[in-house]
Amino acid sequence: MRLSCLMLLAVLCAGAHAQGTKKDPYLDAAASAAQVKALQDRTDPAVKKAVADAMAAEVPPPPLLQSVPDFSVAKSDIMTAAFIDAKVPDCLHSEGLKRQSTFFLGGYLALPFIPIAALRGKCN
Repeated sequence: MRLSCLMLLAVLCAGAHAQGTKKDPYLDAAASAAQVKALQDRTDPAVKKAVADAMAAEVPPPPLLQSVPDFSVAKSDIMTAAFIDAKVPDCLHSEGLKRQSTFFLGGYLALPFIPIAALRGKCN
């Protein structure tokens, strides 16, 4: 019900806006080819030259598709390494305790730290 009322209100507002819009005879006027030619003949050659020089002096913007890429190969390698490093390792594999401190213990002596790392979310 609300949707239909809202749609009806939108249609009525659009119709009222279209009826109330007045055309500006100065801005909406279309000039014929004869009028354009007459206006071109009335312009000063110095003004034409100044406009042509100003347009020639403007530096064209670089094409959007041929700009220098922001994501270069070096940045790609850095990002790839960061993503690999950010991956949470499996607890039972070689990288399982890389984020869990085992102090000076290694090998079989580090086995008690595996469940601690799993509980702390340092490995899966």
